[in-house]
Amino acid sequence: DAAAVAGVGRAQPLEPFPGASFFHGGRHSPIITALGRRLVALGFGRYYKTGPGPNWTNADKNAVAAFQRSKPDLAGDADGIPGPKTWAALKVPKS
Repeated sequence: DAAAVAGVGRAQPLEPFPGASFFHGGRHSPIITALGRRLVALGFGRYYKTGPGPNWTNADKNAVAAFQRSKPDLAGDADGIPGPKTWAALKVPKS
């Protein structure tokens, strides 16, 4: 049917949480790009001068921290590193 073809009503597969230790300087991954694009889509893109791209940078960390501060249940630990609760709230689409 047309709805199935258009993907309407289907949940997009989400990227599984890679673990907090995944997010560090020097990390290069399409998951970082997917995270950055999700942050931009949610309105937290002002930290990116270029990109987002596959390298974990201070722009990513600052955007994650801003997202965390925007959520009352995450604001107390707004360190810019996605933990399991932050990752679940972000709903990063599978890259």
